[in-house]
Amino acid sequence: SAMHYAQSHPDQRREYTLISSHYQSLAVQNFATKLQDINEDNFEPYFFLATFVFILSMCSIADRQGCGLPAPRDIAQSFILLQGIKSIWEFKPIETWSRDGPLAPLLEQNEPLPVKRTGAFQNRMEKLYGLARELSPTLSVINVQSSCLLAIESLRTTHTACTTDTMSARARRIWLWPMSLTQVFIELISNNHHVALIILAHYAALTRPFEHPHWMNREWSSNVMASVECALDERWHEWIAWPKKALMEQIDVDEMDP
Repeated sequence: SAMHYAQSHPDQRREYTLISSHYQSLAVQNFATKLQDINEDNFEPYFFLATFVFILSMCSIADRQGCGLPAPRDIAQSFILLQGIKSIWEFKPIETWSRDGPLAPLLEQNEPLPVKRTGAFQNRMEKLYGLARELSPTLSVINVQSSCLLAIESLRTTHTACTTDTMSARARRIWLWPMSLTQVFIELISNNHHVALIILAHYAALTRPFEHPHWMNREWSSNVMASVECALDERWHEWIAWPKKALMEQIDVDEMDP
């Protein structure tokens, strides 16, 4: 509430942003000490709280007035919070959540959608596959190469979910991608790995049409793209020219030349 008030009352913005941060810190301190004790009595409020914490982290990336660009590690940290929500979500079967409880209206089950392999964005993913396959694999099942390939495959699935779903709540599907990432891939983003950042730039282009029209995540995609461009060595900039053009010129990713 304080964050919303800060946005709607610019003259008191700094004061209420600090108030929001203060209460967030208090909540997180209490939350962190009890995270290992999730049970039937507390998992719903914890899920709700974790969702609010993620939303605030998303807002901090979208709204950077006077703070400069977010660093890739800030984006990675936001994704880690989203993964925390997933771990709480998995406490009990989603079917049970959807039948009863105070959060049931928020948790309508999404019907699985087929992954289409056609269109400009899907064709672009083939180019990213080629780039990721150039990375050296290791004996570990989840390594740098496999994590990047999994992230690309998940991006294809997320694209299909967002473009095929016709429901009014389809925008929530855009967050399926960061929830699906491996810990290795999130660390690659945090460490400015070039392939991970290039994949992230394509995700930013995909998210642009789903940004909130007011303040909650408006400009999130633009700030992520700028962060990637700043962190990426110039020799890799040609790889983000495609998603950057789609984002900056507000071109649908499926209307781009792949």
